[in-house]
Amino acid sequence: MKNLFSFLIGLLLLAGVSVGESNAQEPTRPINGGVVNGKATKMPKPEYPAELRSAGIEGVVVVNVLIDENGDVVSAEAEFYDQRAKRSDDGSVAEAEVLDPQLRSAAETAALGAKFAPTELGGMPVRVRGKIVYNFAASTASNSVGIPKTIAGGVLNGKATRLPLPEYPVAAKALSVQGAVSVQITVDEDGRVVWAEAVSGHPLLRSAAETAAKEALFSPTFLSGQPIRVTGVLTYNFVP
Repeated sequence: MKNLFSFLIGLLLLAGVSVGESNAQEPTRPINGGVVNGKATKMPKPEYPAELRSAGIEGVVVVNVLIDENGDVVSAEAEFYDQRAKRSDDGSVAEAEVLDPQLRSAAETAALGAKFAPTELGGMPVRVRGKIVYNFAASTASNSVGIPKTIAGGVLNGKATRLPLPEYPVAAKALSVQGAVSVQITVDEDGRVVWAEAVSGHPLLRSAAETAAKEALFSPTFLSGQPIRVTGVLTYNFVP
């Protein structure tokens, strides 16, 4: 009986060791980092294909990335649809357009070249899933002296002189809705946001992000001494 008891104890100990080894080898699940443009230590600009630029083919490309424990992007996959909000002649929001494959490819290539500081959780390095947003915008109509009236500024969070935080909608908080919202904006010659529209993110969070974006302020932008407008994206991360 004593030998049988010892045998059973031994089996339990072996099982515990096996389970422990299995758990130790199982990689930690990646954490959600939202939009990570502003967190990169290196962010190469994508190459805008010349034929697309000259043809006026534009788009906002969102690339879903996986960042490993060393801060390297190990996978990058661009979403298929243009994230800009376009309107029909009657003023309603038009159906999203499929992005040109060359824009998607250029964005993916640039994203794979991005570098981030390693992220730790509880003292342990972890992988991060996030989004990198690229704005491909060909030069718009020029003024009388040949200077573009509007330029593309990319992600503008770090360039704001005032960037109010959005209010967390009560309904969204009650339902534990969270995540990143990207807002496409136009900044006028005085640095004020004159247009803002959310192009991605949970529907319950978009209105609050748009309201906050409209209150942002920027220093006026000049090109060859002339004030110009700037288009770009503001990103907001909603975390309960």
